[in-house]
Amino acid sequence: MTNKKSLDKGIIFALLTAIISGISIFYAKIAVVKISPLVLTTSRNLWVAFLFLVYFIFSKKLKNIKALKKNELINLTLVGLIGGALPFYLFFTGLSVIGAQTANFIHKSLFIWVSLLAYIFLKEKLNLNYWLAFILIFIANFFLMPFKFDFSRGELMVFSATLLWAAENILAKKILSRVSSETVGLFRMTVGSLILLLLLSINSQLNRLLAINNQQLVAIILGGSILFFYVYFWYKALKYAPASLVTLILTFSVVVGNILTGSFTNIRILPKEILYSTLTIIALISILTSFYTKHRISKSKIFNI
Repeated sequence: MTNKKSLDKGIIFALLTAIISGISIFYAKIAVVKISPLVLTTSRNLWVAFLFLVYFIFSKKLKNIKALKKNELINLTLVGLIGGALPFYLFFTGLSVIGAQTANFIHKSLFIWVSLLAYIFLKEKLNLNYWLAFILIFIANFFLMPFKFDFSRGELMVFSATLLWAAENILAKKILSRVSSETVGLFRMTVGSLILLLLLSINSQLNRLLAINNQQLVAIILGGSILFFYVYFWYKALKYAPASLVTLILTFSVVVGNILTGSFTNIRILPKEILYSTLTIIALISILTSFYTKHRISKSKIFNI
């Protein structure tokens, strides 16, 4: 059972994650760096893993790692494999073939697969307002931004990555009932980074990682720092709120990215992007209004988990 206080925290953390993700979308548009996508994500993930390690050292929480049980270590390693390694490899390899717009469009379907898996494996029961929000965002994604899926190798790789991230959310949700969100983040990024390094070595790209110049290093550190806060708040949101709700709120990141792009660059925001943002905002308001109205008036819960 999820209580009101936990849901409050989860929603706040989910909104923070969406804002950070929107900043990441904006940063990706203005930071043009010539570097292999796989090298970029490996180096960036390594930086995030380093930041998590620094956090554990200064907060004196390394003892928590030593106290982990065998089955918890196995599950955390799986999170690193299916969340921090394989999907990144698949996504950025596919990205190099099909381009950013197509890859991001496929990735936007994440909320669908998380909601489906959460219903099956986590028994998350969803109210009418959630389904209204779900439908609005579905329309925004698949009707306002028409896209033909050709089942090409690149598209299938990105789609596979999206499914793996969906599975990771369900596994992480289960683990978070027993361990801290920071511990999950540490394992996700550390195990994932080590596996990505191995894949780089297998693909003979390790020399590219060692040849990173100063401009690329700045981009990696800035992008990686944004990713650190994304992962940090994402797992906190997932710990306190239903996976389906958290993932749905995350779609607000596109709205944040569009607002920042329209405000601080000369990139024109298309009418369909404005309509997409409008539907997403309506969906988000629908969920939040439902949540706070129910709790203020009847103290009942939107979700029974």
